[in-house]
Amino acid sequence: MDDENSLPTSGARPVGRPRHRRRRPAAASTGVLGAALLMVMSGTFPGRPAHAAPLGPVIRADTNRDGRVTAADDPGKDIWTRGRGALMLPNVDDDQRRCPTAGPAGARLPDDRLAACDDAANSVVDGAADLADLAPVRITADPRAEAGTTATVTADPASRDHVRIFAERRGRMVLLGPGDRLTTGELRRGVALGVEARDFVRDPEQWAGFTDLVLEVDRGDATTEDRVRLRVAPLVFEHDLMPIRSLMTADHTTGPVEVERGRRYDPAAQSRPVQPGEAAFRRDLRRGLDRAGLPAPLYNYPTGGDVWMQDLFKTAYASIPAPGGREHRVTVVVRSADVMPGTATREFPLRDASRSAFPLLRGPGTGVIQQYDPRRVGSDDSQYYGSFSSTGNFGTLPPHSWRGRHYPVGRVVYGGTGGPESPDPSFLRMLAAQGYQRPVAVDTSWLGVGHIDEFLSFVPARNARGWVAVVADPVLGRNLLSDLAKRGGGGRTLVRGVAAKDTEDPGLTVADALRKPSLTRGTEIAERGIDAALRTLRDQAGLTDRDIVRVPALFNRLDVPAGYPRRDLVANYLPGAANGVSTGTGVYLAPRQHAPEAGGRDVFERAAEQALSRTGTRISWVEDWAYSHHRGTVGGEVHCATNALRSLTGTRPWWTERD
Repeated sequence: MDDENSLPTSGARPVGRPRHRRRRPAAASTGVLGAALLMVMSGTFPGRPAHAAPLGPVIRADTNRDGRVTAADDPGKDIWTRGRGALMLPNVDDDQRRCPTAGPAGARLPDDRLAACDDAANSVVDGAADLADLAPVRITADPRAEAGTTATVTADPASRDHVRIFAERRGRMVLLGPGDRLTTGELRRGVALGVEARDFVRDPEQWAGFTDLVLEVDRGDATTEDRVRLRVAPLVFEHDLMPIRSLMTADHTTGPVEVERGRRYDPAAQSRPVQPGEAAFRRDLRRGLDRAGLPAPLYNYPTGGDVWMQDLFKTAYASIPAPGGREHRVTVVVRSADVMPGTATREFPLRDASRSAFPLLRGPGTGVIQQYDPRRVGSDDSQYYGSFSSTGNFGTLPPHSWRGRHYPVGRVVYGGTGGPESPDPSFLRMLAAQGYQRPVAVDTSWLGVGHIDEFLSFVPARNARGWVAVVADPVLGRNLLSDLAKRGGGGRTLVRGVAAKDTEDPGLTVADALRKPSLTRGTEIAERGIDAALRTLRDQAGLTDRDIVRVPALFNRLDVPAGYPRRDLVANYLPGAANGVSTGTGVYLAPRQHAPEAGGRDVFERAAEQALSRTGTRISWVEDWAYSHHRGTVGGEVHCATNALRSLTGTRPWWTERD
């Protein structure tokens, strides 16, 4: 495979109509994209005026979000707001591992078929774990219901294809169809229901994520109606303040097709290093996790040779309230929308190594989803504009408040201009439609690969915000070299500790580097691009200089082929310290710098350590020169070549956001 990192309620309502029924049309949940997004982002959805509860049974859900269904949930139950309203989980995991990963005789399943299977794809409840993924809904008991009284429970027409309703009958949960009637006996005893969303909101024009469950009770001479509104939980991306529970690196000896066909695979087993520098890379990652006090395993992930783990998927979760103030969650692995130039086909449009998420990660409590625009297959956007759709181009601003808005689970941040130098538009539409991690875009068009992690990351900090942004500073890097030259170190080799044959410019000295036009121009381009990105973050998230830690960097202007539509592109010449991994516990895994020494210390490493020490963060250096930095024409660092699953213990519920 070619290296990617290379160029080229009360809401009850009596209806009291003798002998015939009237069904009110459901509130519209579709429309133009802007209007639908506005509904999601504002937290309101058209509701109905509250009415007195009907005589007889009523329908209830966890409107007050305390994890229980009680009479306290009745007020406002048919009107959903950010502060109040019932929630349902997108049931996208595979609790009984029933989803196939290969067809007959081991034939490879197309990407879309792999992604189509989850617990919401069938009409049964797959055991106790699947039952726990259903939102609890109750129909209250009416012991005085007259003989012949029956009822139906249906979802409004706009959401009917997006949710399933199950009823407890004879000790098991069974699907309740639109025409299925609840008996007099069931209404006298009360009925336990469970509701699942079949998916996240993908496009608000298709479904805005809300459902109205309508209980219609037929007494023969009159019909009464009651309803409750639920919203599907949003997709929430993990952030770097969460402790790592497993860190993944590429297993180059095993490919996706092997695990798809059922090869027994232990991700915790030691795999054989086959790539240059792989053993040192893994050794230093393990040392860093130990230093961070994390027993997190260093997992292998079968890529078949694709080193860029971060570009394969991003990990997220969805959650709903559970008793005792807890969250009931499902982990969601979001596959990259990376349509690979030259290899993508209609059946296999996405990056092949990301397919291993289905056999390896999908299972109880974990789902794998994908979202991409199939019209991109066969286009040249990735070939000529960089891999903006790779998940290495997506991060999460940790929790913060800004301009009266609170973001308890942070915000998505990604690199894109809105033009061709941007991620897949359908992927971005899905992110925006979640409504709770309002995405922030910064311009990364000046970077060869175009990934935000090449100059930006986040670590916990002892400050009011609780975190800082770690930002590459090309001016600081150049100044360190200039100071070294002034002190008589201009003749020292720029790249220290690496064989000359494994460097771009063998024998390049510090003085040579200060005169090298591509490095001078690279500094100017990167400085301008990073300053523009920080202006965006200041405006969108309120970052101040106190929230930014600058670490030295050295950027090189790239030679691009004639006719290439992007010009003035740069890449890290020395390993980029900002392209590292926060362990979430005060240790930062950063690429060893290989810069010149002064006083027995690497001048870049010393500057980075001093800068981060003021925040309470320690750096654990990771050797990545041969493994990832000096790979392809652009290369990558520790963050690019790893991926993490993070601990969700202690997260703050996303629904606690305050306007």
